[in-house]
Amino acid sequence: MAKASSHRQGIDLARFIAAFGVCVAHAYDAQDDWDGHISLALFTILTAFLSMQSMQRTGRYDVLGRIRRLLWPWLFWSAFYKLVAWKLTDGQAGLLSLTDPWSLLVGSFVHLWFLPFVALAMFLVQPIGHIVTNPVRLATGLVLLVAVSMPLFALHQVPGIPVPFPQWCFAFPVYALGLLMALAHGMGRSWWPVLASAALTAAALFITDGLALSYTIFFAVLAFEGFWRLPSQGTVLPKLGQAAFGIYLLHPFFLLVVYKFLGADVNLMLASVLTFLMSWAATVLLRKLPFFVKLT
Repeated sequence: MAKASSHRQGIDLARFIAAFGVCVAHAYDAQDDWDGHISLALFTILTAFLSMQSMQRTGRYDVLGRIRRLLWPWLFWSAFYKLVAWKLTDGQAGLLSLTDPWSLLVGSFVHLWFLPFVALAMFLVQPIGHIVTNPVRLATGLVLLVAVSMPLFALHQVPGIPVPFPQWCFAFPVYALGLLMALAHGMGRSWWPVLASAALTAAALFITDGLALSYTIFFAVLAFEGFWRLPSQGTVLPKLGQAAFGIYLLHPFFLLVVYKFLGADVNLMLASVLTFLMSWAATVLLRKLPFFVKLT
């Protein structure tokens, strides 16, 4: 029992650090950013891994119940960022019209794409959990994942494909890898997905001509394995982990606030830190209100 607790707290720390990485990535707004992709990959692996573990504990996975839990934050924050667009940004890049045909897969601000993606990706949890039941099937699944990922990485590079499909082309292989990582841990084969992530990275490097998103998959897997084994105990880390989702949802708003009051020439690392700290503080305060507990 103590071992499971320390693993859980290591995961909490991973979520918190990944949230900071997302803030840094969006402040720098570089197309080929390593910090944003490694943070996104780590978030995605954590989401998939914990989902599979939940299914393994009970033998079933309540997809519809979990989709409902994602739907309310998506609707609320989509409405919130629509108001932000009217009040602060006058339609700057990153804000999407809810009349856009792809808006149901994103929301009113581009970072919200992750919620519909997870809602759909969760349909993989129970089938994969029931099919991959031994090391032979695990190895087969990892090989198939590498093969399926190659055309997705190629599609990611196609100019002009609408949001959120470039993000999905990157996130889907990582999510599937996270599911298989959970199964591999249960079989005592935790190093197999590490090898698969190296193969994914090699394939992505070849297909994308060395973009940062390629090697971040491998490093995100290594980061996860490190955090998973972290011998941490206490009450602080679980609270940090609880704040990660809210930080992710709120950080674009506070990034706009930083730019509005400090100007577009503000030091980007300073902007990242201020955005992160304000998002964290706001999340802690909002979670004290019952209405916002399920929204952050």
